[in-house]
Amino acid sequence: MTFLISALILFQAGVRNDLIELRSYLGSNYPRLIQFLNSKNQILLHNTETLAPAQAAEMRARMRVPDRLPADRPIVMAKIDNVGQGLASFLFEDDFITEQVNFAFCPPQPATPSQPALPERIMTIQVLLDDSRALGPAVTLLQSAYQLPPPLPPGSNYQPVLNYPIRPALPLTIWNFGNIEAIYQAIPGQPLITGQLWITDKTVRSTCTQIPTLTAP
Repeated sequence: MTFLISALILFQAGVRNDLIELRSYLGSNYPRLIQFLNSKNQILLHNTETLAPAQAAEMRARMRVPDRLPADRPIVMAKIDNVGQGLASFLFEDDFITEQVNFAFCPPQPATPSQPALPERIMTIQVLLDDSRALGPAVTLLQSAYQLPPPLPPGSNYQPVLNYPIRPALPLTIWNFGNIEAIYQAIPGQPLITGQLWITDKTVRSTCTQIPTLTAP
């Protein structure tokens, strides 16, 4: 039955590259992330400024960001009302409503005898989403439409590489493939956010000595 449901969802939804594109920015520095976010914003601005130039100007003002990643808070919170407007509008648009995407960086690290100096790098990405209008269960869609591999079996003796702000009483789905760790947790009882998805670069994590505080939805 599960196979038939997955096949039906795949037939209806097709295969999407949203997660593949998002994963490609793991390990990126701050300027590359802003360039990525602005590329999504330009699509919205292009569609808006001809018919509503004043609205487009307001959008541009909301999309402004600091020239550098803040040292005291190395996390970019991309939302519909800031530099993340384009990303939040298009990410998972056929299946989920994306409420917020948080990009957590490993801060710049000075050189040591064993490794050269390293710039800031995106270590993990948190997607807060609403799956209330989805064609099927979020985990099924993440695998069938968004090309995640099969998750680890329940009860696996696996230790995540980060201390994620997950809710201890709720189940987790964990994927571990290559240098990527992904975790999904459904969050019942909230009107706008029904699930959180984490995607982490294990290589960046293994070389990061200053882990930023990760926030719960």
